[in-house]
Amino acid sequence: MVMRKVCGGVVGLALVLALAGCSGGSGTNGGGSNGGGVKAVAGPLTSAQVAQAIPSKLAAPKGWKGKTPQVQEGSELQEFCQMKGSWSCAGLSAAATTQHFDLDSGGEIDVDFELLAYDSVESAKVGMKTMVAQHHESSAAAIKPLTIDVGADETDAYAKEESSVAALRVGTVVALVYGHALPKDHDLRSFATMQVQRITTVAAGKNPDA
Repeated sequence: MVMRKVCGGVVGLALVLALAGCSGGSGTNGGGSNGGGVKAVAGPLTSAQVAQAIPSKLAAPKGWKGKTPQVQEGSELQEFCQMKGSWSCAGLSAAATTQHFDLDSGGEIDVDFELLAYDSVESAKVGMKTMVAQHHESSAAAIKPLTIDVGADETDAYAKEESSVAALRVGTVVALVYGHALPKDHDLRSFATMQVQRITTVAAGKNPDA
């Protein structure tokens, strides 16, 4: 898929973005029962931390394969951000993208991740608002809002046709999880949960793959 629906291409960057039983409801909701994202990720992540927080090849579920995560920072990041169009570039300090796909699906079942690290919670809130607005506006097909709880401070999730999407903010970090034809045993919730957990684990100074 490589972000082909609304996310643009997963472009190669300089270095090396987690849901059983999503139900219909409000597309935007606050922090979940695991919450505390602002407290857990109150400061900006470094590019090295972003490289750890994005789902790694090791994090791919059994029967799936993960691509090598790509991370960008500095002047190249700003150029890439402008090209993306769906990101807020103000206060953006590092970004990462990757993809996991089902080995038996011939590339028809996959999930893309985008991870954006901002310099403050305020910048991240703007980043979240921009990402949500851009993706809703660019969605030509009718969308079905989803209510999900994965421990993020802000969540906007929806389904359209065979795709399911979750935009998440955890403190100073904004993530996008974009799945295509995801099965029940590896649905949007599971991947969005994994992404949130990796962000908070890295912010706590730990390696999520350890």
